[in-house]
Amino acid sequence: MKKNGFGYLFLLNTVILFSTYEVVSKIIIDRINPFQINFLRFFLAGLFLFACSLIRRDFKIEKKHFKMLTILGVINVILSMNLLQLSLSMTNAKAALVAVIFSSNPIFVTFFSSIIDKEKIHTYKKVGLILGIVGVLVMSINELSIDAINILSPMLALLSAVLYGLYTIIGRKVSSQIGSLKMNSYSFLIGSIVLLPLLLLFKIPVFHINSSITWHVMYLSFLTTGVGYLTYFIGLSIVGASKGSMVFFLKPVLASIFAVIILKENVGFYFVLGTFLVVLGVTIIFYWDDFKCWIKKYKN
Repeated sequence: MKKNGFGYLFLLNTVILFSTYEVVSKIIIDRINPFQINFLRFFLAGLFLFACSLIRRDFKIEKKHFKMLTILGVINVILSMNLLQLSLSMTNAKAALVAVIFSSNPIFVTFFSSIIDKEKIHTYKKVGLILGIVGVLVMSINELSIDAINILSPMLALLSAVLYGLYTIIGRKVSSQIGSLKMNSYSFLIGSIVLLPLLLLFKIPVFHINSSITWHVMYLSFLTTGVGYLTYFIGLSIVGASKGSMVFFLKPVLASIFAVIILKENVGFYFVLGTFLVVLGVTIIFYWDDFKCWIKKYKN
């Protein structure tokens, strides 16, 4: 029990750090290119995690894993996270809305798991998927009714969540072979290196940033991404993957609170209702078996 307590503390640290990502990004988005912050975030975090691997003296990988690590880097760093940054850079984009939509990615984890891992989607998982998708649509009602520009932000966030779901399924396979720390450090660095030529091609600054956002960039790189991922996987190793999945369905709640307090964003009825449906859908997917066991035990 005491050991599990430490695991929950690590996961609590992760969910708090992950929940601040959209808010901090929204604060600095007009002072740094979305692609540049994405490069810096994963390059510096990759170096940090690689340094942790060096300290553990466990940093070697086989050539056969390099291809999959490259695919993971492209899906996560180049595609998913860039789309997430772009969604935040849209006119009138709301950090709280983006956070909730992206946090629906466990729904797509279930979808891709059925395709890639041939995992059977039980009825309760289908119910969870439907609730999650409806929740995302409900949260977007106010945004979709304003103008065409606002449609783009939630749509980009949704596509980012879909790709992150794919990244999670593929990453789970790779991490089971080489370990989560090495998987993330190498995929972060490879993804950043692949992104670098695009920055140079479009003449986007690489390391030069506005001095006023230096600490914001350091926070997103070393804490939100580096420490966040590190404590996440430490927590998972102690508590287990199913319990650790609470990180993503607690994230929108905390992110919304941070957005209201720091960015003074308004949270309306549709947003609250949509959040409830997403959280309910993800909770059903991950905790239905535990709920059945509790009912059975209660009846006995």
